[in-house]
Amino acid sequence: MIAPGPTQYQMVFCDIDGTLLDSTNRISPETGQKVRELDRIGVPFILVSARMPSAIFPLQRELGIKAPVVCYSGALILDEHGEPVKTVGIDREKAVRIEEFVNKEWKGVCCSAYCNRDWIAGNVHDKWIVQEQSITASVPKEGGISDFVPQGGQVHKLLCMGEAEAIADLAVALGKRFSGLSVYRSKDTYLEIMDGAVSKSGAVRYLCKLYGIPPQATVSFGDNFNDIDMLLATGACFAMGNAPPEVKRQAQNVTADNDHEGVLAGLKQLSFVKKRI
Repeated sequence: MIAPGPTQYQMVFCDIDGTLLDSTNRISPETGQKVRELDRIGVPFILVSARMPSAIFPLQRELGIKAPVVCYSGALILDEHGEPVKTVGIDREKAVRIEEFVNKEWKGVCCSAYCNRDWIAGNVHDKWIVQEQSITASVPKEGGISDFVPQGGQVHKLLCMGEAEAIADLAVALGKRFSGLSVYRSKDTYLEIMDGAVSKSGAVRYLCKLYGIPPQATVSFGDNFNDIDMLLATGACFAMGNAPPEVKRQAQNVTADNDHEGVLAGLKQLSFVKKRI
């Protein structure tokens, strides 16, 4: 539970899928109202996700708030105007080698790439791409990394989608074949691949420094393994009720699940600094 005392929190970091969004990919009206209340008193509510910018900003507009957003789990941070303030990517040549490896050795796995605001897919009609498009409302460009990323450029994320067993095996294979990567499963069927320096906790530290807010005065919400480092980086944290047991074990608090307004329930337990009315 939240430790007793007069702590007043100054910033919120919130994962999107499985956390802010319910199982129908919606934000409850009551949660949205609470987020707007925080925005009005000057408490930044930071959306943190493995999603690309075009799949995050519509949610921010729906909430009616202005704040930086953390894309690709921290590989790209954009300010409230959509301008990049931090970017960490995989070198284009290395990303092409990963793409070629997956396409050649893992025929049943769909590999796509993200660079800044572009989503690049070899086959935009692949069932996995169509599924992801329906979830995020993002539109992919058809082709390979070398078609869209210039020489000397970077890729912020590669996403591999496939059956759970193949994805588990691919995660192991990539770890053996390539060094300096962050490779994790965001779902049993999704494998996220980014530069090894990328983390949600790194984004927390960066934005705390930018705002001059100590990490101890921030709170975070998450539901999966890739959220653990973020949860441990903030002064207070909540694992969602739908999170795996290991995530709940490491979190300071466990709130309701994403279908029962877990974010709202957690926010109601906290006191926040009023910076403006």
